[in-house]
Amino acid sequence: MTTDTVELDRRLQECVLRGTASVVRARYAVNAPMLDMWADALGDPNPVYRDAGAAAATGRAGIVAPPTMVQAWTMPRLSALAATLPQVPGYAPYLGGQAANDGPSATDRADGKGADNPAAAVHRLLTAHGYAARAATRCRQEYHREAAVGDHLTCESVLTTVSARKQTALGAGYFVTTRMTFRNGDEADVATVDWTVLCFRTPEDRPAAAPAAAADPPPPTPASGRTCRPLAAAPRVGDRTPVTTIPITPTFVIATAFATGDFYAAHHDADWTRGSLRRPGIFTNILATTGLVGGVVTDWGGPATRLLEVDLRLLAPNHTGDTLTLDGEVTAVHDGETTLRVTGTNALGPHTRATVRAHIPT
Repeated sequence: MTTDTVELDRRLQECVLRGTASVVRARYAVNAPMLDMWADALGDPNPVYRDAGAAAATGRAGIVAPPTMVQAWTMPRLSALAATLPQVPGYAPYLGGQAANDGPSATDRADGKGADNPAAAVHRLLTAHGYAARAATRCRQEYHREAAVGDHLTCESVLTTVSARKQTALGAGYFVTTRMTFRNGDEADVATVDWTVLCFRTPEDRPAAAPAAAADPPPPTPASGRTCRPLAAAPRVGDRTPVTTIPITPTFVIATAFATGDFYAAHHDADWTRGSLRRPGIFTNILATTGLVGGVVTDWGGPATRLLEVDLRLLAPNHTGDTLTLDGEVTAVHDGETTLRVTGTNALGPHTRATVRAHIPT
């Protein structure tokens, strides 16, 4: 380990010890147009996200937001990224010239001083030391209550851990984990999210990826074949969900990224992704995978299903031109709570392994 690496590790752990929380209020209250866009992009047929009558039939007071959508409400707008991640490739090309005077000075950005919170300081430090690429690797969402139309959410973020430097298949880097607590206007907890991102250095000797082979474009939407109907019988260990097949089209990748509020170039700019990340093209984000994994369970369990937790890890990426296949198996049933193991695979191998807990009335 070099002296420079030792010093960087020390400063990263100083940021963790600060433990300062930052609070962000969503720009908009939970609203029907954003719910509709999210459901359209993911092809989610659950009527409780769109139809007040269908929601009332399940005992809800009105339309509710998909629990897996919780992070979308407080994702930073594109212009706000200029003040927090101006040096990170994948954001900077889309921010224009407005970033220069909006945030901390260039010196502060490089050494982490003057950062608005420890998590931002960590990302600036890592970027300044060459760990500029980003890949979300794990998302654990625990749901305490459903957000309804009209709820105005806030998100409190606390930097919890930064790993030692690791060698990964993508390159050398650091795993940064943040805990986010989402609350509604009554200050009641809606969800807790543990979010891990790998900040890595793309190997310099790895050539830019070639474009994927051209193919006839598939239909632009993945929604065909998905249904959401009540179960005929109570869940039992060993029960399996129907197989969900999602064509990974450019439309799907871009639509789901924007519906989840994610402007990272790896999810919409194929040229940048091939050159900067050495990948063959754009790929889905972790929030899309989280929504699809939750959808496997709600499609199978029906509209009355209440998700309690989705805990997933990302493995092989979903590049355009591929097909994602998802299915689940019940591993436990206890006191009205059903636990399923959900797996997703594509041509590269396992894409995600997840555990989902839910109440599934029958």
